[in-house]
Amino acid sequence: MTYELVQNASVEVSVQRDTKNRPQATIIVDDKYTHQFAHTSRVSKHLDMMTEQDLADRLSGGSFFFVENQLIDFRDGAYNGFVQSDAVIETLMQVIGYQQKADMKMTHMLKQNDEINSPIILRKAWHNNEISVPGYQTGADFNSVLSFSWNPFVKHVNSAFDLIRLICTNGMVGVTSFLNSKVPLMNRWEEHLDIAARQIQNKVNDIVIQRIQAMAIDRASVGDLLLLEDHAVSRHRNATDSQELTRLMNILHAVSPSTHLSNVYKDNVFENKNLAAQLPGHLTMFDAFNIATELRTHTTAANDSSDNALDKFANGILFDREDNYSASGKRIQHVREAAFSSPDRAFYGEAA
Repeated sequence: MTYELVQNASVEVSVQRDTKNRPQATIIVDDKYTHQFAHTSRVSKHLDMMTEQDLADRLSGGSFFFVENQLIDFRDGAYNGFVQSDAVIETLMQVIGYQQKADMKMTHMLKQNDEINSPIILRKAWHNNEISVPGYQTGADFNSVLSFSWNPFVKHVNSAFDLIRLICTNGMVGVTSFLNSKVPLMNRWEEHLDIAARQIQNKVNDIVIQRIQAMAIDRASVGDLLLLEDHAVSRHRNATDSQELTRLMNILHAVSPSTHLSNVYKDNVFENKNLAAQLPGHLTMFDAFNIATELRTHTTAANDSSDNALDKFANGILFDREDNYSASGKRIQHVREAAFSSPDRAFYGEAA
């Protein structure tokens, strides 16, 4: 693997135009490395306010980290903050290293510098663990993949995890601060990362099992279901594949509060977000979680329905709701199987 941290860099800047005549900054670092920024990046947008030479002067003297000739991250010449030593970077490359984004799931959630849009991420999948929730034959088997990531301009290593529902490979990414930990760097790195991984995985196991058992008897709020309905409507509007359209129609029929609760609530409940957030819906929180991950994994994102938003919704249901109650605060009195514990039953014709 080839990598280099270029410090006190000499930077040249030139401007190219994309097909819509928008400026894109191209930099040459130390006459060795070249990188072109997208027109949406802050670097390219600086060209609306300064000349190429002004931008080159601002970037010169900065630090630029390259892996396999790809720019990973940088700091401009005014930066006087933390930078890892060459020895630490060498160890991090050996212990954690990097991955190609194309080989990873859920790349939209990765926190590495979006300004650069590098095909490489400084991250390694460290530990893989299966989680089964007692009392469920299907629908509650998960695979939790813990990863560690690093950056030459950050003192600590970050942890994150992917939670994948095995029965239909629905996936979500742990983005809550409770589950994304900062691991301090110290000696015997692999040993300490192993210890941190076990501690985090144990915490993930306990939370997932407890929450799913509670979610199967907690009602999602009408507001939760209206939000999912909005996502499904947006994706249905943009879908062209016949199987995806059928899947989305089944989801819409299953999730729509007005379809299932029009004889229970007045119309203003479905139009008032504050009211909707306080009232119990017709589906459980486990149903809502499964619908969110189904939309996220098996349908195409739209302008007003991003995969990121659905991941955050699923995370919020699984990890952020306090005291094992839904936003409505209502719990089903008679325990029943969640309607969508079986994805085949839920999305191929037997909608609740």
